[in-house]
Amino acid sequence: MTAGWMRFVCVTAALMTAALTATPATAEPKPTAKQLREELNRLRKDFDGAAAGYNANRVALAAAQRAERTATARLKSAESAHDAVREELVRLVALSYQSPPMNQTVPQDLQEPGSALHGAAILQQLAQTQQAIIGRYAAARQERQRAQEAATAKTRELRDRSDRLRAERQKADKLIDQITEKIDRLMVAPGVRRSDGSWTPELPSGPDNITPRTRLVRDQVKQRFKLPSIGCYRSLQDGGEHPQGRACDFMITTGGRLPSPAQATTGDALAAWAIKNANRLGIKYVIFNQRIWQGSGWKAMSNRGGITANHQDHVHISMR
Repeated sequence: MTAGWMRFVCVTAALMTAALTATPATAEPKPTAKQLREELNRLRKDFDGAAAGYNANRVALAAAQRAERTATARLKSAESAHDAVREELVRLVALSYQSPPMNQTVPQDLQEPGSALHGAAILQQLAQTQQAIIGRYAAARQERQRAQEAATAKTRELRDRSDRLRAERQKADKLIDQITEKIDRLMVAPGVRRSDGSWTPELPSGPDNITPRTRLVRDQVKQRFKLPSIGCYRSLQDGGEHPQGRACDFMITTGGRLPSPAQATTGDALAAWAIKNANRLGIKYVIFNQRIWQGSGWKAMSNRGGITANHQDHVHISMR
């Protein structure tokens, strides 16, 4: 585990368990929101270092996978060569047992001394051929063994590295969840909340012409998600909460285009985040992918005739 990981885990654990370990007599003052944000920024830097290590391991894993494929191909080639030489050797051995003695297979008039087909020369040639085949068989067998060992070792390395990466990814996901939970708890919507849980209305302000609660949600989404664009205030002709500065459209595509699987995943995550924090932030309803959430689960909406009108390319969030 890298030093960044160690510090990241220790600091996060300390933050999450401080309330449990402190006693009334010795309890330290609770950190302010500013102090917690500074600590979260430090945690993010440590996490960035850990993420860089994870990405480096992914590159190494890809290299191990390529090496495994090479070793496997080498093994198959060695096995083919091994089988071919073995069959040749088997045929040669069978032929040596089945053939009659050499002096019976060579015509008498060709067994004279000096003849190119003299029996002794043929026997010597046969022995040399046999030795060559045996040598190739031994070499192919050794190559097959080396290739098999290489493939086995590479597979083991690949499996071990995959296990390590999986563990690191699970740890990273857990730490991400802890960080985002802390960020969410730090967010407090501005304005006055009545005893019945409802919020007092806010007026839009500033150059962006939106309410403080809307601005908080917009800024938090900017920090959390990478989006092509965000549009909030629009003229009175549009109706709804946009002209009141109480709604934003968070685009997951460039507009008018169906999202890719990755973009759709981003939209789902954004909508889920808004729903999870709706009570704390004063979110009134969420619309995405021709569905609307108003506090009690998703409900289907009628077809409005287009990708944007059906909220398939963006997540709409309206504030109270």
